[in-house]
Amino acid sequence: MAGFDLKAFQKAQFVPRETEVTLDALVEAGFGDGVVKVRGLTAHELAEAEESASKGRLLSDLVERLSGAGKDKVGALMDGIGYHQDVPASLAKRLEHVRLGTVQPEMDLADIAKLAEVFPIEFSVMANKILELTGKGQQAQVKRKPSGAKQASKQA
Repeated sequence: MAGFDLKAFQKAQFVPRETEVTLDALVEAGFGDGVVKVRGLTAHELAEAEESASKGRLLSDLVERLSGAGKDKVGALMDGIGYHQDVPASLAKRLEHVRLGTVQPEMDLADIAKLAEVFPIEFSVMANKILELTGKGQQAQVKRKPSGAKQASKQA
């Protein structure tokens, strides 16, 4: 039984797995060709997204415990950094997945949040594709062995 080739794995160079996705509703709405390029995430980025969702919950809990001017101040601060009391943790995590996994066009969190709000299905298509690529892992840059199909060129 052939096992995991650790030596080959150790020698391999990896690049993120990328693909283009066409968001049909954006095309129909007149926003260009609707093509976005996304990539898979790393373990570190997945952890960042998880932490982002957790921070959103912590800030929401803090605002709920405050009263008066303090509550308004923290609410304004949360709005300023893109966290709102009504953002579910699962959405906060997916927003981060899309923010981190979108290659082209470059979009910030405000752009991603607006996309999610006004085109929730297209946002989900992007998020799902990013997770699909993440699940496949990065692509190993493997040197191809000659197949023998072509004749090697001879030196003159």
